[in-house]
Amino acid sequence: MNHLGEKLLRLEALLLNNNPRLVTSAAMREMASLGISDEMAYAMILAGTFGLRPDEDDDDRKLVYEYLLPSLHKLAVSDYTDNPYYSSIVFPEIEERGVRLTYGEYAPFEAFPCGDMHREGARLLAPLGFFDQRFRYPMITQDGREWMTVTPNEIATMSGPIAESHGHVLVYGLGLGYYAYMVAIKPEVESVTVVERDEVIYDLFCKHILPQFPNGKVSLVLQDAFLHAETSRFLRYGRPFDMVFTDLWHDVGDGLPLYRKMKALQERYSVKGQIFRYWIEPSMSCY
Repeated sequence: MNHLGEKLLRLEALLLNNNPRLVTSAAMREMASLGISDEMAYAMILAGTFGLRPDEDDDDRKLVYEYLLPSLHKLAVSDYTDNPYYSSIVFPEIEERGVRLTYGEYAPFEAFPCGDMHREGARLLAPLGFFDQRFRYPMITQDGREWMTVTPNEIATMSGPIAESHGHVLVYGLGLGYYAYMVAIKPEVESVTVVERDEVIYDLFCKHILPQFPNGKVSLVLQDAFLHAETSRFLRYGRPFDMVFTDLWHDVGDGLPLYRKMKALQERYSVKGQIFRYWIEPSMSCY
């Protein structure tokens, strides 16, 4: 990773962790008079806030125009509200045993991750998205802290594995069931087996979300993912699952050791023809 890629990640981490609502509607209205795109306006506001001088410093110019600007994406709310999962699943606001099924919200112009980190030539890009209006997304909190979500980032980073899914699919990690739902509605998918170890999440999902799924393709197993992988060896009734998708982590930081552990089991037990995919694997490979 070159120094500009590292600096981009540091700046984005500062924004997301400390003040994702730094860019406001008022600030964007001020920039509108310049006749530039919303992405450019957003980049200029961030550059000024972080003390970058793209008109005076060559490294700052490259960082803003070749790294930050290509990483910014103004998104349309309708692209997500029209998503089959968003438009079909209704989430009751309930709480059981410290776990709450509810909604989170992005304010207008709030920054959030919206895709895997990836390389374009020598550049490392980390996509950031924003909407120009309020956006609500389903989430689960545990003891008041955000735990699981279905946000534009999950939708973007799961699109590839969803497109590849077919036949009999094994899923490690339930979350709010986005991946399971999206593969279950594919005609080429015959069954979806989801393994989840958290009993409260399992119960909430079975009671309130799974009954809204169509066609009865999805079944749940209450078990630790690694124990299931060791004992099942990625087999279904003695025959290999066609697709295995693992999503057991919140981000790259906690994901790398779990990813390596499941990859080792894949190398030990997988057979020819099986497809294994891992949530945010492209991002993890950048590290």
